[in-house]
Amino acid sequence: MNIIFIAPPAAGKGTQASLLKEEFGLYHLSTGDLLREIAATNTEIGKEIKNLIDNGLFVSDELMFRLLESKISSIKKSNGIIFDGFPRTLKQASMLDELMEKNNDKIDHVIFLDIEKEVATKRATGRVSCNNCGSIYNIYFDSFIEDGKCNKCGCALTKREDDTIEKFSNRFDTYMEKTMPLISYYENKGLLTKISCNGTKEEIYDNIKSVLRRHVW
Repeated sequence: MNIIFIAPPAAGKGTQASLLKEEFGLYHLSTGDLLREIAATNTEIGKEIKNLIDNGLFVSDELMFRLLESKISSIKKSNGIIFDGFPRTLKQASMLDELMEKNNDKIDHVIFLDIEKEVATKRATGRVSCNNCGSIYNIYFDSFIEDGKCNKCGCALTKREDDTIEKFSNRFDTYMEKTMPLISYYENKGLLTKISCNGTKEEIYDNIKSVLRRHVW
């Protein structure tokens, strides 16, 4: 079972991928994690990737394809792969189809985690954390014993400076604009299902499993 997760920022993709990985023995292939892993190696390609990341530059489709091809061939003893962060464009989708066919495999289903921009914005910009005990809260969804204080240890809560509404709004809009052709591509192939992110993480996970049971298992 090979699944692609498509999700705008703050949709909870990482949480859902982790749940599927644990329950069904799938390999969670996050391209972000893969690039950081390779950048940490003292190899020529590692240095190249690190330079790109440090300078805020994109990894080319061709290089990303080579890295994925190498990674997939090294994955052992998994019941399938969750692709997280790839593909992001129609060209990348075509490249992934080619890669899967080369390995006598295919993409079984694509999950699009559909979240309203307002909800996503509150999830992202409402995050506050405790520097003392590490607890994380959201000012829009959690209640507090004392305003601005951690419920567990009572220390002051802090917010990341880059979690601004304007910055998140731009990230969200850019993602959706670039991803819409990809959504249509997989819809036309009969592989895509939209899952609403309204609800608890448990409810969302149950909906994902129900979809996969109908279309994959």
